Amino acid sequence: MKTTTKCLALLALCAGVATSPGGDALQLPPLTTVSGAPRLPGKFVWADLVTDDVPAAQKFYSRLFGWTFRGAGSNYIIAANDERPVGGIFHRPRPKEQAAATPRWFGYISVASVDRAQSAVKKAGGRVLAAPQKMPARGEQAIFADAEGALFGAIKSSSGDPEDFLPEPGDWAWVQLLSRDGKKASEFYRAVAGYEVIENAVTNRLSDYILTSNGYARATVRTIPDGNEKAHPTWLPFVRVKSVTESAALAKESGGTVRIEPKPELFNGKVAVIADPTGASVGVIELSDEWLKGARE
Repeated sequence: MKTTTKCLALLALCAGVATSPGGDALQLPPLTTVSGAPRLPGKFVWADLVTDDVPAAQKFYSRLFGWTFRGAGSNYIIAANDERPVGGIFHRPRPKEQAAATPRWFGYISVASVDRAQSAVKKAGGRVLAAPQKMPARGEQAIFADAEGALFGAIKSSSGDPEDFLPEPGDWAWVQLLSRDGKKASEFYRAVAGYEVIENAVTNRLSDYILTSNGYARATVRTIPDGNEKAHPTWLPFVRVKSVTESAALAKESGGTVRIEPKPELFNGKVAVIADPTGASVGVIELSDEWLKGARE
């Protein structure tokens, strides 16, 4: 398998994320505290930000989403929304020789077996960035890059997975993969996570394929248009906000940038893509109560 510059950059950025610089194990919370919670393979159940400036990121997301934080190791903090843990922030120095190793968010997919996921990643042309490791209270997890270099994690929770629920403002609401070849990428994740892949036939669609499991849509795959060389294959998670327009303005005021402004032709102006002060991208999405009517049933 040919090793790409981007994969090497990701490997350098993510090396050692399971422990702090001093070697102490991370104190990760369980994914759920609900007794008897089932595992939901295919669901994105956690997210991490790898960055070289944790204080800047913490200040930004605290102001933008109202997240609170607590330490879980000397180089890792846990982010919570309304006291519910939603993700973590790792500190990793940015490798000077690897310009592609920019800070980024990535999600963890629930899988039935992390070892089998790892084997599937290798067979499908991906790369192992952090080998499977068992972690107290959390379970077993690993970090991979797919065949195009997009970063993602796999986890088998020891406590089960968080139930499917309607996200509140400040919660993760969606995740989308940007790919040069949406069909091929969808087949990669079908092999790794067991998704059922559904081609999106809707006119003027925002995605080309939908990844589903247990009757739920878990993620979408969007093929990057030809000629758009600035866009790179990556997973982009979205956070629900009360107002996309206000969130975009607040992101700018807080030292971030807006990479895709809200516009009527894009989900009726209800989505935008921002970048925090360290350069990591994250989407914001506004979901109206009318649009979500019946979602709790």
